[in-house]
Amino acid sequence: MLGDAGGMIAPLCGNGMSMALHASKIAATLIVSYLNDHITRAELEKQYQQAWSKTFASRLAAGRWLQHFFGSETLSNVFVQTFRTLPFLASLTIKKTHGQPF
Repeated sequence: MLGDAGGMIAPLCGNGMSMALHASKIAATLIVSYLNDHITRAELEKQYQQAWSKTFASRLAAGRWLQHFFGSETLSNVFVQTFRTLPFLASLTIKKTHGQPF
């Protein structure tokens, strides 16, 4: 399962289509190795889970953690004002929740 179907994607983690493309790239590389008899299916699944976690786990955890702060209007306003005042924090937050481009 890839992208949104692969797990909960918090709204603050970027878009699910991007995650689906990244996950598809991971899967495609491993599937080629499997089809060329370089790895077994069990190895494919294990390596996919490891690569997926390495790529997305911290990003999703950061998004879920941040999402708690956007449940109330007051906290949301505090975050937005903080990001306006300290734009580097907004950039850091985006970097932590949106992953690397490819």
